[in-house]
Amino acid sequence: MGSMMNNILRLLAWLLFGASVSVLARLYIQPPLPVKWLCILLSATIIFFLWGAGILSKMRQSIILWKREGNRLFPAKMGILTTLEEDQRNEEIYACTDVSPTEWKKEIERWAKEDKIRIKVDLVDVGKNFDSYVAILNPYGGSYPEHDIRNFETLKNIFDYVKKGGLFINVADIPGYWAYNPLLKRRLDATRPIYSIGITPEGKESYRTIRLFELTPFMERLGLRVFNTEEDEKLSKWDVLLKGKFSKKMQNIGEIRVHRVVVVERNVETIIEPKDGKTPIFIVNYGEGDFLISLIFFNKEYPQNYKIKEMLAKIIIDLLRKGY
Repeated sequence: MGSMMNNILRLLAWLLFGASVSVLARLYIQPPLPVKWLCILLSATIIFFLWGAGILSKMRQSIILWKREGNRLFPAKMGILTTLEEDQRNEEIYACTDVSPTEWKKEIERWAKEDKIRIKVDLVDVGKNFDSYVAILNPYGGSYPEHDIRNFETLKNIFDYVKKGGLFINVADIPGYWAYNPLLKRRLDATRPIYSIGITPEGKESYRTIRLFELTPFMERLGLRVFNTEEDEKLSKWDVLLKGKFSKKMQNIGEIRVHRVVVVERNVETIIEPKDGKTPIFIVNYGEGDFLISLIFFNKEYPQNYKIKEMLAKIIIDLLRKGY
């Protein structure tokens, strides 16, 4: 609907441009209006033409991207989603994390100040246009706020934002496994189900619904292979050793509890040393931008995992420093 409306408006702009040119031609033939009004009419014609051709929107996008990168006039801007309430005990909202948006804001601002990085951290509504932000963080773990549960408009906006050069961060569990609808005040499965039919020991048919992590919209679009580690002791207990460009600036975390991992393939850049070619914290490139994803759970059952919060904040600051 929005795309159709834009096309109609652009068509009208072209029609107005043509009409304006016709009027201007007559003004030059017949006695002209006062110069002031002629200039106003000419300016309006030019503006309508530029808008109809899509040039104004491209100029606006270029200015936004220039401001987003941070410079002497404007600090880089980062947004933390706060569409939902901050009650971390509400399991309809927070999935596998109990760290609020405000806590993430304080953590990132603390390390930005420590590293002398100019950054402005905003708490933003998911309905806001993300273009002016260098990075967007979803603090709700495996859940995210989705205003249009039928068409997944929020999900599309997130991927479009990253494709154009943004950085999207998901701090815990499988991103987007649950879609929280503020109108319903509850979360819904965003992962499409697989239905199977089996036979019980009594010889009766039984129906079963399976929702694979790999069919979660985020995982599917990014082409990630996901594994549950809860019954694999080797992969569930992880001694975190930082890898590559991050290992020189940050201390190793030590042992944490891991519930999910992805396979390190060509499109996956692991942040910690992998095990059996798998990792729970990684970066995935998408278009001109990236997703930074942590599958670690943050809750009081695994207090050692809270160390990852500080590590993620430092990684975000390091990425912003390099020109996101």
